Amino acid sequence: MHLLDKKGRRYPILLKAGSSFTFTRGTILHDSIIGLEEGSVVLSPYKEQLLVLRPTLAEYLSRMKKGSQIIYPKDIGAILMLADIFPGANVLEAGTGSGALTIALLRAVGRDGKVISYERRNEFAAIANSNIDTFFEQVGIAGKPGTWELKERDIYEGIEESDLDRIILDLTEPWRALMHVEQSLRNGGILICYNPTVLQIFKLSKRLETKYGQSFRVMGIYELSMRGWEIKGRSMRPEHKMIAHTGFIFVARKCSTTT
Repeated sequence: MHLLDKKGRRYPILLKAGSSFTFTRGTILHDSIIGLEEGSVVLSPYKEQLLVLRPTLAEYLSRMKKGSQIIYPKDIGAILMLADIFPGANVLEAGTGSGALTIALLRAVGRDGKVISYERRNEFAAIANSNIDTFFEQVGIAGKPGTWELKERDIYEGIEESDLDRIILDLTEPWRALMHVEQSLRNGGILICYNPTVLQIFKLSKRLETKYGQSFRVMGIYELSMRGWEIKGRSMRPEHKMIAHTGFIFVARKCSTTT
């Protein structure tokens, strides 16, 4: 849970009977929070009000253990929309990393969908396993969802699945996987590639155009920035900090090669 004070400061705590949480404004017993409805208010020893809230997915992702750089929540939201992830979709992602996008995909495909994750580095696979276990435990689901399958596998060596609705690549050299993507993505399916540099996206685009132009149509390349605004009294202005470039989102659709 999160405790939120009037200044917007968040204090994350993992509730456990008999435990306590100590911060600059005193100590709060976990037992005084356990059983409360989300949105309730507890008082600190200094009689300050603290709002009890379950962390959002974006808040969880920002604080979970990371073995590699995660995809930012602002980009994850765009990926879910641009990939048109729907309940019941069969999705393959490669380059699972710490599991941030995986969690969002699992929520989006629902109980009837499937997310298959390829991660060749076992240390990242272990971190993703732990993060996904922890997240779903917090929302009342013990263990990993049955809709998720993690494979310690290198996608450059091939894709075992076929007739996939969506494929999402978070890889250093996504163009090396295009041959396998072409074989495993259904016609009309969507390919998403996420990369931080212009050179990677340029090379991917050229490889797709020259070697796989009959099989794919590029739908767009996107970059997102996010900046907050604040209101004080009668004035409103943008915050000094913003999340600007974090990566490019490359979108293509699979075409039928028959006429």
